[in-house]
Amino acid sequence: MGIYDYMALCKDKQWEILWEDGIFLTSYKSIDCWFILYAIDKFFVELELCPLKGTILGMGVFVHGKKMDKYINGELHQIFGLRP
Repeated sequence: MGIYDYMALCKDKQWEILWEDGIFLTSYKSIDCWFILYAIDKFFVELELCPLKGTILGMGVFVHGKKMDKYINGELHQIFGLRP
């Protein structure tokens, strides 16, 4: 499934695919929220969580770009065997 196919699905189906097929890659904690990064085929799904309530605030879907920057110097280097 490509990113455009995923984005064309209703939100309920997107969540279902994320929970069933998404591969957890890493997480990132900022001052006021947490981010969790998953991979589905050749794109990424990022969840934004409220650290106080543990609730999901939003979902972002992307292939690359600025959203990936916060993960690049962290654990993804270890996952993909890259040097920081």
